[in-house]
Amino acid sequence: MNQAMYSPLIATKLHIPTYSSDLLHRHQLVEEIDEVGMAKVILICAPAGFGKTTAVSQWVSSTGKPAGWLSLDESDNDPARFWRYLAKAISTGQKGAGREASALLDLSYTASAEHFLSVLLEEIAAIHSDYYLVLDDYHLIKEPSIHAGMQNLLQYASPFLHVILITREEPPLPLHRLRVRKQLGQLGAEQLRFKEEECQRLFNELMGLDLSYEVIQLLSERTEGWIAALQLAALSLRGKTASAVEMYNFSGNDKYVEDYLTEEVLKRLPESVQQFLLKTSILPRLSGELCAAVAKEPDAHVILQMLASTNSFVVPLDGVNEWYRYHHLFADLLNAHLRQKYNEQLPALHAAASQWFEAHGCPTEAIEHALLGHDLVGATRLIVEHAPWILKQHENVTLRRWMKHFDTAWLKEHPELCIAFAWMHALSDELEQAEGLVHLAEDNMYAKSESLDDCRVEICVLRGYIQLILRNTDLSLAYLEESVKMKPKFSRYLLVGIELNWDEAFVLRSRVALSGYLSKVNEFYPKLRMIWKHSGLGILAYGSIVMAELYYEKNEFEQLTYFVQRALQLGMNTMNLGVLVPAYLVLTRWRKAERRESELWLPIEEITELCRQRNASPHWLAFLEAFRVRLWIEENRRDEVEQWLGQFEKRRKDFAHSRHEFERLTLARAYLYLKRENEACELLTRLKHETELKDRLGSRIETLILLSQAYYNLKKHHESAECIRMAVMLAAPEGYVRIFLDEGPEVARMLYALYKSKTCSKQELAYIARLLKMMEKEFPTLDIQIRVSPELDKLTEREAEVLALIGEGLSNAEIASRLHLTIGTVKVYVHQIYAKLQVRNRAQAVVKLRESEL
Repeated sequence: MNQAMYSPLIATKLHIPTYSSDLLHRHQLVEEIDEVGMAKVILICAPAGFGKTTAVSQWVSSTGKPAGWLSLDESDNDPARFWRYLAKAISTGQKGAGREASALLDLSYTASAEHFLSVLLEEIAAIHSDYYLVLDDYHLIKEPSIHAGMQNLLQYASPFLHVILITREEPPLPLHRLRVRKQLGQLGAEQLRFKEEECQRLFNELMGLDLSYEVIQLLSERTEGWIAALQLAALSLRGKTASAVEMYNFSGNDKYVEDYLTEEVLKRLPESVQQFLLKTSILPRLSGELCAAVAKEPDAHVILQMLASTNSFVVPLDGVNEWYRYHHLFADLLNAHLRQKYNEQLPALHAAASQWFEAHGCPTEAIEHALLGHDLVGATRLIVEHAPWILKQHENVTLRRWMKHFDTAWLKEHPELCIAFAWMHALSDELEQAEGLVHLAEDNMYAKSESLDDCRVEICVLRGYIQLILRNTDLSLAYLEESVKMKPKFSRYLLVGIELNWDEAFVLRSRVALSGYLSKVNEFYPKLRMIWKHSGLGILAYGSIVMAELYYEKNEFEQLTYFVQRALQLGMNTMNLGVLVPAYLVLTRWRKAERRESELWLPIEEITELCRQRNASPHWLAFLEAFRVRLWIEENRRDEVEQWLGQFEKRRKDFAHSRHEFERLTLARAYLYLKRENEACELLTRLKHETELKDRLGSRIETLILLSQAYYNLKKHHESAECIRMAVMLAAPEGYVRIFLDEGPEVARMLYALYKSKTCSKQELAYIARLLKMMEKEFPTLDIQIRVSPELDKLTEREAEVLALIGEGLSNAEIASRLHLTIGTVKVYVHQIYAKLQVRNRAQAVVKLRESEL
C-alpha cells in the first residue's frame, strides 16, 4: 500500500473558509486585526458564537495576506498527525508569499516533533517576506508535547512567520513573554461583539427587516453584541413585525440560545430534514455521499446546499460546495437532541460512518467511529489491519489512545490486538509493557481452536526484537529462528518497512545494531541473515545495511559491493528510509575513502531527491544536511559551513543541544573547523557523558576522537592524549578502523604520539600499529615510521590480530573466545601465519613479533 494513499491529508482542514456574499463584512474588525497583524502571535480568543473564524477569514480575504489555514479537531492531538497538517498549512502560506514551498513541507508523516521543528525552523529562516499560519479551534489541542513544540516554534521562528490562534480559551503557551516583548496581538470578545451600527446593517441593509433604531438598540443590549444570538434573532424575525416590548424579552444567554435554536430553527424545518440534521451531527465534516450513507437520505447533498443557502448554521469548507460542517453551537445542540431522541440508533449511525470511511480509504476516521459506536469487534479488526502502517507513520499516540478503549479481558481474547499495542510499546522503548502484552497474547492464544499461525510468528519476531534491543543476542536468535519454522514466516510489521533506527544516521550505532559493538554485530547478523535468508522478512534489509557498514568500518571494501546493493534493493522494496539513507551514506563514505571525488556527491543528491519524492520524515533530511556539512568541511567550503552553523547561532544553545546526536557531532566538527574549540569542548563534553550513560560505543569513540582534537588545538596536550588513549582502548577490542582513518592526518599524528609513548597495552599497541600502517598508505606525506618486518607486513589485519594475541600468551581457545571465532578458524589463521612468517611453532612466531615494534 502506498504510504501517501494510506493516510491522505483531508483537504478541507487546510481550506480557508469562504462565506456567501450576503454575510456582513465587518470593516472595523478587519482593521483591528490588521493593526496587530505584524505581531508574532495574534490571539483571537472568545467563547463560541462570537464569529472568530469568520472575522479572520474576512481579514485574510480582504488584505490578500499569504496565509496557510488549519482547522483543528480532536484527532489532531497525535503529534505526528498535528505536525503533518501544520507543515502542509505552512507550505500553502509559503506559496502565497511568492516562494515555491520546499518539498520538505509536503510531509506525509514525521518521526518526532523535535526533528520536525529543527528542520522546519531552518526552512522558515530562508523566507524573507511576511506570511501567516492560522490555527482554528486551537482549544481542541490538549496534548502537552504539541504545546511544547508550538512554544519552540513561536520562540525560534523567523520574524516573518505570524501565527494566528483562533481559540475559545487562552492556550497553555508563554503568552506573558510575548506580551512583554510586544510580540502578541490579541482580540477578545469585546472587540468581536457587534456594535449598534453593525446590528443596523445586519438587520436592515443585509436582511431587509426594517427594524427601528429602538429595537436594534434593545437587541444589541440584550445580546451584548453576541453574534450567535443576533443571528438567531434575525432568523426569527423574518416575516414578522418586531416591537420593542418583544425584543426586551430576548436574551443572549446560552440556555436561551439552545431553546431558540430548537424552537425557531430546528422545529421549523420539515421532519425529514430534522432527522437528517440529528443523524449527521455525529460527523465533524459533511459531504452529500457521507451523509447519505449515515442518514439513509438519498437527497443529502441537496439538503446540505439548501441549509447552507438559507441560514448560517451550515458552513462550507471548500470552494466547490462539496464539504460542509455545522456551526459549533448548532452541532452541540443537534448532538444533544440526537442523544435524547435517537440514542439507541447511535451505534448504527457510527457503524455506517465507519463503513463509509473504511471504503473511502480513511482508516483513522473509520476506527474512531467504530470506537464511538462501541463496535469493539469492528475497531479491533481495523486496528489489527492498519497498525503496521500507523506505526510506520509514527502515530503511536493515536494507538495509545485507542488502547484505552479495551480492557484486559478483551485483550486476552484478541491476541492480534495485543501484538499491535505491544509493537507500539516496543518502538517507544517501553520494553516491559511490550513484553507484558506479549505474555497476555500468548497466555490465551493456545486455548483457542482457530489457527493463529500469524500471531505465533509475530510473537516470536517481536520477542526477538525486544531481546536484540536488550543485547541478549543468543535469546534473540533463538526466537527469530523459531519464527521461520512456522507459516507464513514473516511479520507484517516488518514487511511494511517500520524504521527500527529512526534516531541514527549510521545503523551500526543504533540499538538495532547493538550500539556499535562490532564483535557482537559480526557474530549476530551473519547468523540472522542465514536464518531469514528465504523468509522475506523486512528486517533482512537491516541485516544487509549493518553488514555493509561493518565491512566499511573494518576497511574491508571487497565485501561492500554485495551488501550495499542488497540493502538498497531490500530498502526499496518497503521504501524503508531507515535502510536507504544509511545505505547511500555508506556508499558516499566508501567513494570518499577511495578518493572517487567525481562520483562523491551523486549518492547524496539521489537519496535527497528520493526523500523529497517520498515525503520523507524530516529527520532524514536533517541527517543528510548534516552529512553534507561533513563533506563541505573536507572540501574546505567555509561559506557553506558557516551558513549551516548560522542556523544554530540564531537560537539559544539549549535548543542546539536538544538536537540529535548525529547533528550535534556535526555541529562539533563545524566548531573545530572554524577554530571555535571552546564551544566544541563544551558540546563534546556533554556528548561524552551522554554516550557513556547510554553505552553507545561508536558515538562514544567518535566523541573522544573529536574531543582529543579540540584539546590538542587548545594546547591541552595531557587531556588530548588521555582522550585519544581512551578512544583506542574502547576501539581496539572491537576492531574499529575507518573511525580513525576518516579523521585525517591530525588523528594519525596523535596516534603516532600515543604509539611512541608506550602507555598502552601490548594488544592496543599492536592495534595502533596496524592503524598507522594503513594511515601510511592513506597519507603518504606523513612522517610516520612503523618498522615492521617484511614477513609481518604480509599478514592480513585478522592474522596480525591473532599474532598479537599469541604474543600475549593466549591459547587457541582463548583467542577464539576473544575474537568470537571457532577454534577451527583460529587454527587456520595460525597455520597461515606460520607459512607467511616461515616459522614452525608459536615460540618462533613470537620471536618474529618481538623483532618488530609490533
